[in-house]
Amino acid sequence: MSQAVDIIFYDGIVSKPYRAQISAQSETEVLIRYGEQLEQQRHYQYTDMKLIGALGQLHPVIELDDDARIEFHGALPEWFNYSTKKIQHSIWKFERSPNLIFFSLIFVITFGISLVKWGVPATSHYVAFKLPENSLKKLGDEAENYVLNNWTAPSQLAQTQKDQITKQYLNTVAENKPAKLVFRKGNRLGANAVALPNNTIIITDELIQIAHNNQEILGVLAHEQGHLVYRHSLQQGLTSLGLSVLYIAMTGDNSDLFTSLPAAMLGANYSRKFESEADLYA
Repeated sequence: MSQAVDIIFYDGIVSKPYRAQISAQSETEVLIRYGEQLEQQRHYQYTDMKLIGALGQLHPVIELDDDARIEFHGALPEWFNYSTKKIQHSIWKFERSPNLIFFSLIFVITFGISLVKWGVPATSHYVAFKLPENSLKKLGDEAENYVLNNWTAPSQLAQTQKDQITKQYLNTVAENKPAKLVFRKGNRLGANAVALPNNTIIITDELIQIAHNNQEILGVLAHEQGHLVYRHSLQQGLTSLGLSVLYIAMTGDNSDLFTSLPAAMLGANYSRKFESEADLYA
């Protein structure tokens, strides 16, 4: 017979705790002696038990089928043959070890930083190039309507100037996939140009007016064309959504994109990497 271990025992009949001892009777059964002189006995099979794992400073607890309860004063004894004892004991030791807790905290922080710095951008790139054309058009149309209705006003440039810029863009920049050029008075957008996923470039009157010549304007359009080719606005918008993009990549459910992503695309600034890629394209 194994060495008996002191425990606290509740018999399931009254709420009074008893001083008790537990020992192994066989590989499948334990004996509990309890009472003032340990005069009472009960036998239990391991299959009658439910182990409540120890947490932090709390010790292991066993609940039994007859509503009785065993509370240990320390870790489970070595001979205790409950099937998940090793797992529960390892968790208990882990929670009581300051060193393990510290290294776990460092791991979680490092993992979180890595996820934000590399995981989310990589997933955003993957999702951006997996979205079908109809999704790109829908997202871009919503973003375009927002810019037209909230940030800009109708262009005041002469039609001949707009036609000339468009013609030069088509001849020198557009290559095989020309974007739709939209001329607008900047207002809130200011002197700027914006590339949207529906293959649209919005360019403002203010930007055209400060350009010294059409070559400078074409340089800006070529830069925006690079953003379109590499889907930078979409990637940056997805990245700004944070961990939501991981859910989209895993489930394929992009329904929420159409409510949150257009604003995210317009509000996000391009990373230096994206700007460099667009410059190289131009």
